[in-house]
Amino acid sequence: MKYIYGLLILVFFIPVTGAQSVNGVVTYNRKTDWVKIMTDLPWMTQEDIDRAMLNWGNSDGGKGTDYNLHFNETSSYYTRKPIEESEGYYSWKSEAFGLIRNHKTQKKEDWIELLGKKYRIKDEIPSVKWKILNEIKEVAGYICMKAETIDTVKNQVIHAWFSDAIMLSSGPEGYSGLPGMILELNINDGNAIVTATKVDLTIADDKLPLPKKMKGKELNTTEFNKIVKKYVDESIEGKRNPYWRIRY
Repeated sequence: MKYIYGLLILVFFIPVTGAQSVNGVVTYNRKTDWVKIMTDLPWMTQEDIDRAMLNWGNSDGGKGTDYNLHFNETSSYYTRKPIEESEGYYSWKSEAFGLIRNHKTQKKEDWIELLGKKYRIKDEIPSVKWKILNEIKEVAGYICMKAETIDTVKNQVIHAWFSDAIMLSSGPEGYSGLPGMILELNINDGNAIVTATKVDLTIADDKLPLPKKMKGKELNTTEFNKIVKKYVDESIEGKRNPYWRIRY
């Protein structure tokens, strides 16, 4: 009953001030639990799990990786946040990764480096079948509702927390299709969690900082997903962790 009551409060009393802004940047932190991922692999023994905990129990120091989602009234661009040195230069050169969404035309263009090769995936924005659940919580100062879907390519359960105080239907990791901005993703019960740490709605310029060059083999979504699924299936069959080389 408390969740239903909370949802009624959310529907009728959620502030609309956030919906006034059409430009902004959401900063997310992405944490990956490598021990939990390895523990879920079907062939892992207790000895393997103990070894994984010893070697990878704190592999990233708990810091995670920061990403920015730049957005305006119609579009969004999600990519890794640059690391700035004290001299003002960027010290980290990332692999190709940028996800562009035009929510007005329902078109996408992804720039992804996979297994040592660069790809440009140009296609329609995939239609995601979301189930909205009766749970709410606060993320980055916003009251969010919970939704669930399934990634059939990697066989992952995805939970998203979204807020209709930011009206653009967008979010991290290329996910969208909910009535508001996704501020948190939970992949397979905590194997990877992407959480908004800052929401800046004071951006005056609506131009997205898109990369000048996006070189790579051009594919559609189905073709790219076939490459991913084949690699995951072959790795699992060969008792190898596929996520050492592809994004979880």
